[in-house]
Amino acid sequence: MEYAKIGSLQMFMKNEGNCEDIGPGAFPVEEVHKISVFDIRMANTDRHAGNILTRTGEDGRTVLIPIDHGYCLPEKFEDCTFDWLYWPQARLPYSPDVVDYINSLDAEHDIALVQFYGWDIPLECARVLRISTMLLKKGVERGLTPFAIGSIMCRENLNKESVIEEIVREAEDSLLPGMSEAAFLEAVSNIMDYRLGEFTEQ
Repeated sequence: MEYAKIGSLQMFMKNEGNCEDIGPGAFPVEEVHKISVFDIRMANTDRHAGNILTRTGEDGRTVLIPIDHGYCLPEKFEDCTFDWLYWPQARLPYSPDVVDYINSLDAEHDIALVQFYGWDIPLECARVLRISTMLLKKGVERGLTPFAIGSIMCRENLNKESVIEEIVREAEDSLLPGMSEAAFLEAVSNIMDYRLGEFTEQ
C-alpha cells in the first residue's frame, strides 16, 4: 500500500469511562465544541461515543478526552461520522473564544509543519484539510453551529452525497484538465459561498 502506516504514537489518558456510559446532557458545551472543531477540521471518519473518554475535572465538571484518530484526514469526505452531531450542545453557537481560535487556523502552516516533521502528506489528504478548514472558517463567519457545519460534512445516508462532497464534485467538474490546485480551491471557495448562502437562508 502506497500510504501504509509504519507505526503510531500513543499516550495513556486517565479516565473514568467513555461517552457511551453516560448521556450527553452531562457534557459541558465547551467540551463538546472543542471536539467538534477538531473533528470537522480533520474530517474524522470514526467519531463515535466510544472513542471519547470522560473524567471529572478539578472543578467537578466532566472533561471529554477524544482518542483514536487513525481515521482522520482521509482522501475523500465520503465517510465523515460525528456522533456529537446528535447531542444538544451541537445546536448551540460557538463562543467568541472558539470563533477566534477557528479564525486563527492556517491550513498551509499546518501542512508545512507536518512536512517539516517528516510526513509527506498526500495531496488528497492535504486537500481535505484545506477544504475542511475553509468550511469551518466560512461557517463560523456566518454564525453556523457545530450541528450545521457538521451536517454539511456528513451524509444523510450511504447513497446520498454530503453537501461538501457535492461542492467538491461541482468544483472538479467546473475546471479544465491541468488546472492548478489553487484554481481548484478557488472554485471550491466560490461554490461553498453560494451553498452556505442557501444553507443560512433555510
